[in-house]
Amino acid sequence: MEVARHDHHQYPVGTVVVYKLIIGSTALGLLGFDRREPKDVDVFTDHPGDGEDAFWDPAFADWLVDGEIRVATLDEMYTIKLSHSYWELRNGSWGKHMSDLVWLQGSGGRIIQPLHDMLYGAWERRHGTKKVDLTQESDEFFSDAVRRKYDHDSLHLSVAYGDRPIYESCLKDGKTVQMDMQKVWAMPFEKQVQLFREEVYVTALERIVIPDDYTGSARGAYAWALRRTITSLTKGRSAQFIAENYKTFRTPDIDYVQHHLSKKHLLIPLEITA
Repeated sequence: MEVARHDHHQYPVGTVVVYKLIIGSTALGLLGFDRREPKDVDVFTDHPGDGEDAFWDPAFADWLVDGEIRVATLDEMYTIKLSHSYWELRNGSWGKHMSDLVWLQGSGGRIIQPLHDMLYGAWERRHGTKKVDLTQESDEFFSDAVRRKYDHDSLHLSVAYGDRPIYESCLKDGKTVQMDMQKVWAMPFEKQVQLFREEVYVTALERIVIPDDYTGSARGAYAWALRRTITSLTKGRSAQFIAENYKTFRTPDIDYVQHHLSKKHLLIPLEITA
């Protein structure tokens, strides 16, 4: 399926043209899937009716047919859910979106890439552009508000699947942080997954596990770091890759804390100032 500009009908001046796509739990029920009881009717429309929870973006006029009221397809539902995954909203809906995403994928839902890209633009206009700067070097990239106990690169060494972190083989020539994404996407799928897992493990350790002196939940820290990686630390194809493979990523594949502690001799302590 492609998202293409429709040849809209010519209506007399003053005619109200309605675009309406039924989405959410109501759509799933109409498609024959008993996921959950809908609390209201979610729709993409420019003219909401009573009892409808509506959203509209002008770009939708190039996706929907004017005057038509229809139910979203399974692939459209999956694509809509995927497009929600990159923003963590105050209503706490992220976990529900990701659970639905895995369920829709398991039910046969597949991405419609042009629709995904159009929806991404709509959510940027609604929620704001993701501010992820992937061009900084290490001395800039890691000088944020996190109070670190160990050198960041040494933490990467402590969680590496092999002798060296995978990201080192994907750096641009002469750079310490900036990735050559062509190298990333040329790797086998399993290696790509490990690359991003190493990033999630380091984030969990640096932001949660180590500051808590290893007393908290490793699984909880991992879940927090994975969410942060999708919503705040990556964008574009990287964020989409992790979200589309969330079923794979959502649980650690190793005891990453013990793996890290087994390489504690590689950690480089930093001077902590008050």
